[in-house]
Amino acid sequence: MLDFTDISIRVIKLTFKGRFRLARLAKRSKTFRRIVHRLFFEGDDIQALPRDETITLNVKVDPPNTSILPSQVLKEMISKSRYIFRMNFCICRVSSNCRDYPHRLGCLFLGKGANRISKKVGRLISKDEAIAHIEECEKAGLVHIIGRNKIDTVWLNTGPKEELLSICNCCPCCCLWKMIPELPEELARSITPMSGVKLKFKRENCIGCGDCLEKCFIKAIKIKNGKAQIDNRLCRCCGRCAMECENDAIRILVDPDAVERAIGRMEPLVDVKAE
Repeated sequence: MLDFTDISIRVIKLTFKGRFRLARLAKRSKTFRRIVHRLFFEGDDIQALPRDETITLNVKVDPPNTSILPSQVLKEMISKSRYIFRMNFCICRVSSNCRDYPHRLGCLFLGKGANRISKKVGRLISKDEAIAHIEECEKAGLVHIIGRNKIDTVWLNTGPKEELLSICNCCPCCCLWKMIPELPEELARSITPMSGVKLKFKRENCIGCGDCLEKCFIKAIKIKNGKAQIDNRLCRCCGRCAMECENDAIRILVDPDAVERAIGRMEPLVDVKAE
């Protein structure tokens, strides 16, 4: 017999590829936009974390401090969480029939709501297992996003949005948030760069090869007059473009207090310590 989660998965698989059309409809229709915001985006605050190997410290430190890594945000929140649930598949990659990245590397969920997720889609795990999972996701080339994402509480039926913190491990081809360019601004700003992170483009180093363009999951990069052109309104500083650039034309700059700022922004959203 089908339960709520089974039905949710079927609906997502049927509608996932049509999310761009729905996003454009939300941009055109105020009524539809209000409905979508109320049902799926209300109260969202999500940060895209650049990959550790892409960052440059945005200040000279003596001696150099090499411990400022975006992945520390995940590890800190995991260390505090009473409940940690690991999905045994990625709903985005499964729905898109992804051919480039593993389907089995699913999301992590923290907080009281994680204890309400159906065991059909995964299981509760230890902190050590969670750390090992995100490290495996990093080795697979995935990018982490973390935050309060209301749509997860809806399809997983976990209760109030204040009780579930999502950690997604995203590929550039299947990420839900590829629809950012199609969304109205008030919905698109649900996901932002990690606090204390920004992108620096060195135009003089760019040779216009287009490698960065191929990896940008939200089409924030174009080639114009033989040089890359980056739309800072769209860019979420995930670092994929910096990984591809062999000419040091793109850097991800991270402030020394970025990890503390990102965690400080995250903690009020969901009390992951709650019983």
